Amino acid sequence: MSVQLVIYPQNYEGVYTNAILREYVADGVTFAILNQSSGYDVPTTSADPAYDAVVNSLPIPSWKRFRSTNPSGAYGLVDMPEQINGQLILDSSNTTTYNSSNGVYQEIQNLNVGVQYTLDVTITQASSNSGHLILGNPLLPTLASINTLGNITHTWTTAATGIVSINFTANNSTELLLLEYRNYNGDTIKIGSVSIVDASATPSTIYGQLSDGQVICDLYEDEDIPLSLSIDDFKNVAEKVQSYSKDFNLPATKRNNKIFTHLFDVTRIQDAFSFNPYIKTQCILKQDGYDIFQGYLQLIEITNQDGQINYNVNLYSEPLVLVEVLQNRKFSDLDFSELQHDYNKTNIKHSWSDALGITLTNPLSTDSFAYNATLGVNKTNVLKYPFVNWKGDYDIDVDGNIILETFEDAFRPFISCKYILDKIFADTNFTYTSDFFNTTLFKNTFMDFNWGAGNSPSDKEHTGASDLISADVIVTTSFAPIVFDSDSYTNNAAFGYDSSTAIFTAVNDNAVYTIDYNYTFLLIPGGGGGVLQGRYAHRNSAGNLVGNALINVFSVTNATYTYSGTFTEILNTGDTLSFEVKSSNSGGYKALKFDAISGDKTFTNGSISINAMVNSVLLNTQRGDLGQWEFFKGFVNMFNLVILQDKNNPNNLVIEPYTDIFISNTDSKSYDWTERVDATQIKLTPLELVKTTNFKYEEDEAYPNNYYKSIVNREYGSYVFSNPDMTLLTGEEDVMATPFSATVVKPMADYLPQFLVPVVYSSNDDATEFESYNNNPRILFKVSPIPFTFTDSTTYYIPAQNGTTSENATEYLRFSHTSSLPSTTNDDDLNYGEIQLMCGATPVNNLYNIYWSPYYNELYNIDTRYMTLKVNLNASDINQFNFYDKVIIKNKEYRVNKIDYKPNDLSTVEFILIG
Repeated sequence: MSVQLVIYPQNYEGVYTNAILREYVADGVTFAILNQSSGYDVPTTSADPAYDAVVNSLPIPSWKRFRSTNPSGAYGLVDMPEQINGQLILDSSNTTTYNSSNGVYQEIQNLNVGVQYTLDVTITQASSNSGHLILGNPLLPTLASINTLGNITHTWTTAATGIVSINFTANNSTELLLLEYRNYNGDTIKIGSVSIVDASATPSTIYGQLSDGQVICDLYEDEDIPLSLSIDDFKNVAEKVQSYSKDFNLPATKRNNKIFTHLFDVTRIQDAFSFNPYIKTQCILKQDGYDIFQGYLQLIEITNQDGQINYNVNLYSEPLVLVEVLQNRKFSDLDFSELQHDYNKTNIKHSWSDALGITLTNPLSTDSFAYNATLGVNKTNVLKYPFVNWKGDYDIDVDGNIILETFEDAFRPFISCKYILDKIFADTNFTYTSDFFNTTLFKNTFMDFNWGAGNSPSDKEHTGASDLISADVIVTTSFAPIVFDSDSYTNNAAFGYDSSTAIFTAVNDNAVYTIDYNYTFLLIPGGGGGVLQGRYAHRNSAGNLVGNALINVFSVTNATYTYSGTFTEILNTGDTLSFEVKSSNSGGYKALKFDAISGDKTFTNGSISINAMVNSVLLNTQRGDLGQWEFFKGFVNMFNLVILQDKNNPNNLVIEPYTDIFISNTDSKSYDWTERVDATQIKLTPLELVKTTNFKYEEDEAYPNNYYKSIVNREYGSYVFSNPDMTLLTGEEDVMATPFSATVVKPMADYLPQFLVPVVYSSNDDATEFESYNNNPRILFKVSPIPFTFTDSTTYYIPAQNGTTSENATEYLRFSHTSSLPSTTNDDDLNYGEIQLMCGATPVNNLYNIYWSPYYNELYNIDTRYMTLKVNLNASDINQFNFYDKVIIKNKEYRVNKIDYKPNDLSTVEFILIG
């Protein structure tokens, strides 16, 4: 019984760059070098063209080709095989009597004796029933001592397209692949690929030649490495457990010391080629030639006891590695710069239609996740601007229609969840396979990228400051700005700030300036005193004050005076904004520079609304602090997802809902283990269950959500599961869709029934003032690929801003937690449970009913039990078994929850009897 631990080099974070199933055929996909072979013309007298070709033109580890040449008899004249457009072309003669023969062959090297392999040939163009594709030749092994694949001969009809396959066991390390096509009616077949790989679940007592720097670690004699294997804890809804090994020791042999680069030697200088214990290292654990575990090795510690050095390590599975990789990554580590675009009415409205999309600042690469072939490289529809009530209160016109003061009042970006997920995985060494993530339902989910409170994000592109640092400034007798000697406004042209005059000049219509200010003035001793007056002034492009836009005017005679506060003002192109101050006596007052001792300071901090949606707006604000694992785990808890490691590619994760993995999986097999257990020890035990499970989203400051809860005493979007018949149960647990919060959807006003929008705003304690806030992320459906058009007289006002004109709009993009608006009972719903809605009927296809109830129906079935038994399992069993398979014991069907496997010993298996 041999156990081998094979590890890969740490290049590329320890991920093996080739497929685990090695390809043995050279040039078997495009046949790129086939035409470089001159080919062998078999003599016209040949009784067996394939045999004669191989014997007279010996095979090499690359394609050779041959053809029959008899113009009037058996094995008629036919064209030489060739490659056209990446396919192998095999013609036949049109004699209607005699077969022609042509084909290809090559030497297959580095096979392991006794190992089983699979040959796949993909036929992309078929022939009539008279055509045949022949593998091997019976005369070659006996007459010419040339070993064909497994010394077998097999014939396939070529009447249909598809993959023809056969398994063979290698008798030699080098064998011949020979494919011969025979036909007589002039038909041509085309072959798209020829492949030989290791057959799955096939043991070998010899690991064989290693490549790409793989090495086999030395183990202690008769070392048995125990494994704990699982993918999902059926008994604990809150846990998604994975496979791992207990820690074990590797001896400090010459080989192992070389692998771990003598890490125990503290005097040794480490370099770029040294083993790094902080980088994951891919590995395979084999027993008796079977792969029983594929994952990663972690070096825990190095021990030295009386001169005996050990490397203490453990093994762990791919999903656990995904957690480690993503847990320390934020959204700010992603790059969304390819989504940069002008923030104007044109792009906002174009985002409402999938057929139009926003126009990007820079063209996309065609391999971008934002690329859509229909839209081309200059547009995308992964970013949308639905109408969302971000501020609570809106002005209305005489007809009661909503008036937006700025775009930001309603239109803030949402990005496709599928796009974000793909970006996250692209920055790792993992891939994923998921039918669920490719459903229309999931592709229609979007997450908000609201920047928080106010009309502009707090990133460096839209914030600035000015300070008085070097010298005090004397106040003159005429109104004039205080000119600062330091500022950062000039770093962003959107502010239109002139540092020589301290005046803002708007460069776009409807530009929103928000200024925090603090000015400290001192009455100059002996300066004559007088009256100090100040004001913030808004002037139009003609230099005239806009209405009564003198903001916070003051007049004082104090010896010292601090003028401070916050204001917001909307400017159009060419308008100016400045703080002006004057004294009734020359030299009467001065503005004080910063003084750390006295605390005197004169400064402003300002922000301006956005004119372009850039990477910093999306990621340098509150969404940039969102954890990538948080985001992914939120979907796991919403849709009850299970993560499996792909057996054919350990770097690929299979991610599907629980039902698709365990209940309706067509790949599931059944194994009878009755003879492998001691049936007298079967003891079924009820599960340890809690009385109540709360399915819910995170709460935040959203006034609509909190108001809803105060009325119905239930969190919006939540569901409470309890089984009243199980009276002995106690306790409760939560299933949380962290970091997401639920979203109330309702009409903008009671008299606007068609104006249904998500509402995400906060309020003061008295619920008399409302504003946008730093909300938790929201996940919503795009309910339609086109905007909704009002069919009543409703309109709403979109102001002129950022170079685009105003309009009274009659359509908008609808987003909701339901898949349509108004909602219907048949909709999909991102709420966990059925609640009274303000946007239509209550759907039954909510998260609990679709994704969680099948699991809970099993979990809380009165006949569901679990048991733990010792089972006689071997490496082949572990290699072939999948956790979605079923096990039969004494005519009862069980699901396997966990396997504690130890080579050469009985395994401890936890079974679940599903009621």
